[in-house]
Amino acid sequence: MTFIRSITLPQLGVGAGYAVWAFRAIAIGHGDCPALLRGYERMFGDDYPHVMGALQLLVRTIGHSGGRRVSLAAPGCCCVTNDELSLVAMLSAAQARDDDRRDAHLCWLTAGCGEEAARSAADAIGAGFRDAGVFIDQPSAIAEGGRLV
Repeated sequence: MTFIRSITLPQLGVGAGYAVWAFRAIAIGHGDCPALLRGYERMFGDDYPHVMGALQLLVRTIGHSGGRRVSLAAPGCCCVTNDELSLVAMLSAAQARDDDRRDAHLCWLTAGCGEEAARSAADAIGAGFRDAGVFIDQPSAIAEGGRLV
């Protein structure tokens, strides 16, 4: 697993933090964590089941239909992996309705497999965050010596 040494999850903002928090938890089978569900209920109100459902679909699609293994840090870790940064960029693009940027990151995350279901889930997540006023900022490229580290 490759961490980006020059950035931490809190530096990506609240929206990215919530998205990565849930993605990590769901990926390891803890999508029913009471703290996670309460946090999402507080942040998204009555719409939280839809946002969580879309996140579960995205995780399941990438995990089962994607063409490669996605690298994630452990829940609670403040470090960010290259794949998590791409996930944040993809969700930011989905929230901004930037289909080309969303699809580019989605293609990377899925290795071109299962993209249609993942695209629908990403768009639903972006819309849910947007409707709640929780913005997922587009991460800037963090590079040392021209490559992500």
